[in-house]
Amino acid sequence: MCDEDEEALSYLTKVEVQEFEDIKSGYKINFNFKKNPYFDNDVLTKEFHLSEAGEPYSKSTKIKWKANMDIIKKLEDHAKNSDGKRPRSETSFFSWFSENSSEVDELGEVLKDDIWPNPLQYYLVPEEDEDDDSVDDDVGDLGEESDGGEEDDDVEDD
Repeated sequence: MCDEDEEALSYLTKVEVQEFEDIKSGYKINFNFKKNPYFDNDVLTKEFHLSEAGEPYSKSTKIKWKANMDIIKKLEDHAKNSDGKRPRSETSFFSWFSENSSEVDELGEVLKDDIWPNPLQYYLVPEEDEDDDSVDDDVGDLGEESDGGEEDDDVEDD
């Protein structure tokens, strides 16, 4: 995620996951935004479907970018103007949002199945060092108790 993504996503007010009536046919994720300097949309929606043949596909709201604020275009232009240097491989949340493919969308699945039902597990995880490539070191200690590992009877497992 690039720095401009972080700034644009600071205007995000709510995320909702809605499964379709026939749960096997798919779901949609609504990203609600307050007024912002990047785009005019109040809600950006990405839908994930299964065709009758069982093939996955997605579709999303067209982002109505304000003048000179298209984050995707800025990243593409930056990559083109790298003067022969190896371009930074920055990706954008908005690139993912705008891409509609016929493959299973891993980020969409993580949002629906993991982050949506239990957002605090991500919110409360300490930020990792940008220089540290290891995620396992930080995440491995989350479930351990300091009192010898006894489980808390008040906590209910899913």
